[in-house]
Amino acid sequence: MISKHTATDAKPADVFKTFPEFSKLTYADREKYEALIKDLPPLASLPFSNLMTWWNSLDSAAVATLNGNLIISYWLPGSDKVSGISFIGTNKVDESICEILDHLKRKGERPRLVHVPEFIISHMQHPELFEFKSERNDDEYVYEVSKFYPITKNVSFRRHRIKKFMSHTKDREVVVKSLDISEYENKQLLLQCAAEVPRKGTVNEIARHSDEALVSAIENAEYIGVDNVCLFVNHELHAFMLFSRPADKRYIIFSHVMVRYDIPYTYDYMVYGFAKWLTESGVQYANLDSDLGMPLLRMLKLALGPTEYFRKYTIEPAN
Repeated sequence: MISKHTATDAKPADVFKTFPEFSKLTYADREKYEALIKDLPPLASLPFSNLMTWWNSLDSAAVATLNGNLIISYWLPGSDKVSGISFIGTNKVDESICEILDHLKRKGERPRLVHVPEFIISHMQHPELFEFKSERNDDEYVYEVSKFYPITKNVSFRRHRIKKFMSHTKDREVVVKSLDISEYENKQLLLQCAAEVPRKGTVNEIARHSDEALVSAIENAEYIGVDNVCLFVNHELHAFMLFSRPADKRYIIFSHVMVRYDIPYTYDYMVYGFAKWLTESGVQYANLDSDLGMPLLRMLKLALGPTEYFRKYTIEPAN
């Protein structure tokens, strides 16, 4: 089982503004931001790469510190339900959260925190001061890579589907590898594949602003810390996954996946092939992020059999 993440006594350096002021994140901030989060759990809502792609519409990605904790402004234009301020840390938790909620109330804004990781709640001294609402759509799915490689059961639906894919490609070369996407040609290859794949009713169907985030992740990969693994059949790209590597090297944190469906069972072989590649790279766990409340994504992620969840909560003052 995955070891539970607990608090550390490490405090973020005073490299960003102190709440209620915020520092706008730029590519130049990557090193100091990653130093700030290195002792935190491998949450998909934390990596520099994800903040600079998913949460940087109109250059809105911003962070602050408060009592040695990290404060993140999650804001998307026209998405009030998922936008707001989040608290991540274990130092003076009750005092810090009250300070943020009081500040928001004084400004005439709704006093609430969003996307607060579950591990923080256990470090509260007076949880009765707050009301906690589960953010099921934002719970992150975590998987043991060994669930998908090697396949230990002689008879299983995964083995059957992988064999079907292999029967369709028996006369073709199948290769799983990573590309150097600091090179222009490789960037263009990923962008072209993303433009060609079907969306509706497939694993490629994700959030409305995903295309913008995907393009940004590919074009700026070397500056924001995006890695990749790709599936080629006869030198033609049929699937790729973008991810980041947190300080805990047992994990990777998913960002995007794209799959072509020209060959039957490509998705099933992709899962197997990428798990093999990750295992050989020393990775034990994959955080595949949330399902955003999208029925297709929820179905696909549940079907993969998550090992555990990194759960999120909205926090408001108790009535």
